[in-house]
Amino acid sequence: MGKADYYEGGDWNNVCYECGRKFKASEMRRHWQGYYVCWQHWEPRHTQDFVRPVADNVNVPWSQPETHTYVQHCTPNTVSDVPGFAEPGCMIPGFISPAFDPTIVGG
Repeated sequence: MGKADYYEGGDWNNVCYECGRKFKASEMRRHWQGYYVCWQHWEPRHTQDFVRPVADNVNVPWSQPETHTYVQHCTPNTVSDVPGFAEPGCMIPGFISPAFDPTIVGG
């Protein structure tokens, strides 16, 4: 027989989640994590659990979309129908420009 083994109407025996000792349910307190403990093991929730950070606004005041427009630049070498010099979109099939210079690499 323990200290909580007696009859009290509307009450029942319960075991502390922390220490495992038997108490009456009316003597137990609900812990902030949801389980019931005796008065010796009850603790309030720490105030730092409720701290919320200040929202950090990292947006710029205004912006505009980047507009990178590719302008194709055709040269006499890229227009000519010569392998290694011709560029898609510039080359004219069967044409070699009179200004074609094979010493100019890359265009």
